[in-house]
Amino acid sequence: MRLFFIALVIIFSLQLWVKADVIKFKIEGMGIGDSALNFFSEKDIKNNSKDYYRDKTFTPVQNDKYSFFKIYDAVDFNFRTGDKGYIFQSISGVLYFDKNIQDCYDKMDSLILDIKKEIKHTKYHSKKEFKHQADKSGKSKFTETRFDFKNGYIGIICYDYSEEHGGQDHLSVYVDSKEFNEWALGGVY
Repeated sequence: MRLFFIALVIIFSLQLWVKADVIKFKIEGMGIGDSALNFFSEKDIKNNSKDYYRDKTFTPVQNDKYSFFKIYDAVDFNFRTGDKGYIFQSISGVLYFDKNIQDCYDKMDSLILDIKKEIKHTKYHSKKEFKHQADKSGKSKFTETRFDFKNGYIGIICYDYSEEHGGQDHLSVYVDSKEFNEWALGGVY
């Protein structure tokens, strides 16, 4: 566990640079503006694409447990629907916490501190808790924090699912382009 934390600190320390209007942040070597084809086959992208957005502007892709993932259990991303280059508009690293949400919150807190140390000139949004809309019981929730940049966002979310919902508790570290984030905030789910 300690080695995992050290690896995250190194990743954040070495791969977090802020320029005037660009985020340079990598998750498993992948970042906004990169082509998914540099990491996944077109067949994998199509097979792992999902169809759960009402608005089809972007296509979500979920990738679990690829051999080149060194830090995260899964890497999810979104590309503009119809983009044959499959350019990342949003990318997130996912860590699973099997019925241990407190470890997720602890990891979230340590990541927030690491990012704050590395990034000085950005707006930080404190952690907030929300009910998860996908859980009809109303018992599932998620806690989110975000850092704002001119052309995008870095965020951390802990998902705490109820037993009724059956989802797996997990942490997501995401990087969104400004365009994707504004679209997502429009209630497209």
